[in-house]
Amino acid sequence: MNSKKEKNRHIIAVKDYSATLNSMKDGSFYLPYDKKIYIDLIENNSTKIDTTKDLKKFIRTSNMKKDEVMHSWEGYIAQGYTLVNVVYHAGTPSMERLCFNDKIKYVAALNVA
Repeated sequence: MNSKKEKNRHIIAVKDYSATLNSMKDGSFYLPYDKKIYIDLIENNSTKIDTTKDLKKFIRTSNMKKDEVMHSWEGYIAQGYTLVNVVYHAGTPSMERLCFNDKIKYVAALNVA
């Protein structure tokens, strides 16, 4: 399925992507929900970006307006976050609750059809 047309698509920000994923897998990072949800969410992404070099392209493929998100998304990258385009089909917990901790932040819902 074309990732741009898939429903339930979101952008999340993951601090120190590789280190965070590894700490989730080994259980050294506390997660309020089942770690499998987080690992599946982060590993099964369609695209991710951790530099501003390709940020305009990432914004375009996310079907967002550059003037609305460019500054804040650059801020996430400057703080050491990786922006990740993910699909989340489960309704519980909500994406906002799932991605509300020191390492994972909820950024935007895409929900393009």
